Amino acid sequence: MKRFLITAALILAAAGSASAMTSAQDLSGPEKAAVRALVPGANVSNLTTAQVGAIGLILSGDDSGRGAQIRSVLGWN
Repeated sequence: MKRFLITAALILAAAGSASAMTSAQDLSGPEKAAVRALVPGANVSNLTTAQVGAIGLILSGDDSGRGAQIRSVLGWN
């Protein structure tokens, strides 16, 4: 659990700088489909730039624990 929280904190910290490098205000269609496949029923509308960046990092990173990490970014427990 401690490892997960540290990972989530690092992802969120990196999201600020990652979102500053991109002008994307929303997830792409394939990214939305990937999020919904990992987290059924996820609401991916009205995301902040930081959330979009964090989810993008999660989707491009390691497969381990993606669903839990996305839930964390979306504010789910």
